[in-house]
Amino acid sequence: MKHSNHIEKIAELSESEGVFTTAQAARMGIPRDALHDAVESGRLVRVVRGAYRMVGSGSSFTDELAAIWKLTAPATFSHERMRVSDWDGIAVGGSTASALLGIGDLQLSPYRLYAPRRINTRNPSASFARRAVGRDEVTFESGLPVTRSERTVFDLVADDEDFSLVADVLADASRK
Repeated sequence: MKHSNHIEKIAELSESEGVFTTAQAARMGIPRDALHDAVESGRLVRVVRGAYRMVGSGSSFTDELAAIWKLTAPATFSHERMRVSDWDGIAVGGSTASALLGIGDLQLSPYRLYAPRRINTRNPSASFARRAVGRDEVTFESGLPVTRSERTVFDLVADDEDFSLVADVLADASRK
């Protein structure tokens, strides 16, 4: 495939996914060296190892979090993971969910995610806990599965978060 075709495919992938993974690019026929060349030429930004964003597509404060979530199933497109029938149980929760939902006064980072199986990461910005989260317990914020406010309060207690902070989250959630 010609270089210009790779750029077109990268633009198409970026338009549908925002932040995308190397494996998603491979599914669209984009080789790793085309991604490398696009980074070198300034067309792509590497968000984290294995995840990219197109320059000019507008960065978001959730780019790194989106990359971390997408890398838990790197070849699967976001729309595939959102389907009820394909729910994999990996969701943003705890203090990160609280920040995304705008309830309480907790920080977005370090990112807290829950998964039904053990997931290890070398990324110091993320921590995973083994916890089952049903598809009915999440809402989608910024294209990410985020635990609903009721579940977020439960998870904050389970994570031994300071009770005064949990009380603030609960108070804000009850007003929404």
